[in-house]
Amino acid sequence: MKSRGAITEIDLVRGFAMMGVLMVHATSFATVRMRGDDFFGLYNFLNIFSKVGTTTFIFLSSFVLFYNYYHRTFGRSDLARFFQKRMMYIVVPYLVFSVIFFTVAWYHRGGVTDITAMLQSFWPKLATGKAYTHLYFIFINIQFYLLFPLVLLLLKRYRWLAASSVLIGIVLQWIFYIGNDAWWHVVNRNSWSFSYLSYYFLGAWLGIYYERVRSWLTDAGSGFGRRLGWMLLWGVWLGAALVHIGLRYNQRLFGVEYHPLLYDAFWNVHTLTTTLVMMQVAFRFGGSRVWWLRGFRRLGVYSFGIYLVHPLVLLVYREFPLRTDHSWLQLLWYAGGLGSAILVSYLVVYSISRLGGWTWILFGKLPGRLSTGKEPVQQVSGKTSVSETTS
Repeated sequence: MKSRGAITEIDLVRGFAMMGVLMVHATSFATVRMRGDDFFGLYNFLNIFSKVGTTTFIFLSSFVLFYNYYHRTFGRSDLARFFQKRMMYIVVPYLVFSVIFFTVAWYHRGGVTDITAMLQSFWPKLATGKAYTHLYFIFINIQFYLLFPLVLLLLKRYRWLAASSVLIGIVLQWIFYIGNDAWWHVVNRNSWSFSYLSYYFLGAWLGIYYERVRSWLTDAGSGFGRRLGWMLLWGVWLGAALVHIGLRYNQRLFGVEYHPLLYDAFWNVHTLTTTLVMMQVAFRFGGSRVWWLRGFRRLGVYSFGIYLVHPLVLLVYREFPLRTDHSWLQLLWYAGGLGSAILVSYLVVYSISRLGGWTWILFGKLPGRLSTGKEPVQQVSGKTSVSETTS
């Protein structure tokens, strides 16, 4: 069963999302420890503006799945193959890195050498994506993979559901938000897939109607109406992002508390529109060979491995804090953490991934020829096949 044709620069969007993740994690300590510093506004801006990584990766995971599977038959053998791939390329790396990070964190926090105590603490964390702070994302994606066959069946059978999928996702997510705020009080709400249904269904909608959405995002020849739509998209994106940043700034620096659903609302609009803005930018500049865009693309290709590895790099880096109150030097130190997370993580994943086919145990399946440890053929168009495994 053949996959649909090549798609332009999906790895570029992955690279943008990965940079968002790295920026959030590199500035997280600064938003707590640097309150009152001259650059606190900058730290807060970078931290909140960049909180688009997890949501974009969820969107991309859904987009790739529905792009590949919606317009073809999906029988029992396809279902078995689908879950086999996810078990190999997602669940196995999740298990491996859960063990690694739990063990490192256990001893780093001064845990005693007691295997029984470690296992008693480990199993519940493994089952809920809490073995380390960043692993919740993979736990969420596993939930969405379990839901995928059912959602695919419904959207294929009822075309009106597919056409309305964005609205359906937003409504279902906000039913969960409002219900949880009023009655349910689910612990660790953001570790459950219901908190991200709008991104999942937006990805499904774009995967199903890809050609039409791509045309809308890229074709400037349709006149003023389409450009006005683009301006509205970018205006809503920037406006929601700036309000979201301002709300968190007032909360963090002045202790001003707003209703939790207000934060959710602006974060949701900010991150939803970010996915479309990123896709439009990738479509516009995907064929460029500018060095920094090629850097984002490489970051996207190795994003799953970099996501798994980078917290360990930051953990080691933070063991050597800068003993100064000078704002500029502190800024350079935090910038060094970001640079280390990017460079060291990339080099580790890149180097290990070239050791042979067994590296899927750590980093899943790399797109195309990279899975064999070979360099990809560079194409002027910047096209890359859509991989069924996602970051």
